[in-house]
Amino acid sequence: MIEMRSKEDLKYSNQIPKWAKFAHVVIISIIGLIGAGAFVLGGYFVYTGDWLGAILCLIVGIVIVWATRMMIIGSKLHTDFVFVSELRDDGYYTYFKNIKNGHEEEHLIPFQRMQEVLIARKTQYMSSGNKDIPGHYIVGSQIIMQWRDEHGNIDYSLFGIASRSDLSKWVNKFREHNVPLLHTYQNVSEASAADFISGYHELDKSPLSSIDLLSDIETRRRNNIPMWQSAEMKLRRAQQQSGNDRRIFRPMYGIALFALFLNAMLWMPYWVIEEEMFADSSPSAVISVLTVLSVIISRTYWRRKRRWYLPIADILMILAVSFAGLTVARLWRPIPSIYYEAALVDVLASGFFLIIVFVGFKLLHRRDRLE
Repeated sequence: MIEMRSKEDLKYSNQIPKWAKFAHVVIISIIGLIGAGAFVLGGYFVYTGDWLGAILCLIVGIVIVWATRMMIIGSKLHTDFVFVSELRDDGYYTYFKNIKNGHEEEHLIPFQRMQEVLIARKTQYMSSGNKDIPGHYIVGSQIIMQWRDEHGNIDYSLFGIASRSDLSKWVNKFREHNVPLLHTYQNVSEASAADFISGYHELDKSPLSSIDLLSDIETRRRNNIPMWQSAEMKLRRAQQQSGNDRRIFRPMYGIALFALFLNAMLWMPYWVIEEEMFADSSPSAVISVLTVLSVIISRTYWRRKRRWYLPIADILMILAVSFAGLTVARLWRPIPSIYYEAALVDVLASGFFLIIVFVGFKLLHRRDRLE
């Protein structure tokens, strides 16, 4: 998402001050060093035999590397490219320049070609910065301009505005040039310009008879406005999820269960047991952490429509696979029943974290619902 800043009149650009660019470099460098430190500490834990500490440091390092990469990509949008959007007296003007290769593009949509302008809602979540205080959503606007090109084809251009006063200036400019104005309370944050080519007619629209109909712009709310999706967007998302499940997540889940089976069959029977549980010196904790992470990812716990019994089914599957591995191991060596009890304790501990994560995602989804 490109953050556009107001320059003068109705002109906006992505360019930021030099001090902000320098601050980005400093912050990214510090976070990158923290990530490198996590990997170094993980290597030390491997050397000392602390496998749980090594795994945790590896996870933290990977997360920080990912976050650093995202920050670098976001920073490049302000340093490597120039974006300009402006509502001028002759129409809506956009300009793009790739600073590295010098490629430039500019486009003007005259008011005469605009069929209508729809003002929809667009929201952004803002954290409070305090874990004890919930964040909030800021309601902004998404200006959807429907226009005809020189060949008579309908196309759409978008521009987001979070300020009510700036939005009023855009509305007045459109009215000066007799462009029909509509509005909708639906949240189109997930929709691109291409999505409106097939789904624009599905939006609930009504004439913008008064600027008071936009009074919710720039306000805050505890829960999000439900996201609008066209029928084609829903179908595309379902197909994408189905394809990802088939190519990535299901094989990942199968590999995780097979690895757990091999672990229970070949490695677990040699672990030391203390007080009916695997000893701290065993790799039990590391295996449990890896199991929890692999199940959360491969079973896509973050998806909204996951059933409440998903973590229970996963716990039973993990338990069955672990017991199956121990049972197969009994074909060539005696396995005391206490190993089954210790494996059960490990599975229940892993299941506890699976349930916590699952409930956490459900609470996040509930936060996003309309009050």
